[in-house]
Amino acid sequence: MKRRPKRTPCSFSLLAATAAAVGLAGCSAPTGPPGPTGTLIGTLRAAGGPSGSGGRALRGQVTFSELDGSRKFSVTVGASGRFSVPAPVGTYTASGSSPEYEGGTGLCRASERVVVTKDATSRVQVDCQEM
Repeated sequence: MKRRPKRTPCSFSLLAATAAAVGLAGCSAPTGPPGPTGTLIGTLRAAGGPSGSGGRALRGQVTFSELDGSRKFSVTVGASGRFSVPAPVGTYTASGSSPEYEGGTGLCRASERVVVTKDATSRVQVDCQEM
């Protein structure tokens, strides 16, 4: 017969405290963010510029910030300029940056707020305005 290690109340409370701290820190499980989620798909692109140039895909990073400031997360965008990420339900502003736009110091923005709803896909376009 195998002997089980004796559990003490201290080890249980330490586990509970650790779990609570992780939850408060806003970390997510490896399978995605906690709570109800939707999917955010979008693009990071250069917009504007000379007439007829159209938009071009940019690599970089897009950050989503909940309006009340309670949540913030980022996604890395590859050379295609496209991304798809699971996101907690909420309303966000979206901003981005790219080393291909003003040396990475220019701020790129979505023109509208992004609303993520449960089990739905929301789209966002983050533009870096070129002159």
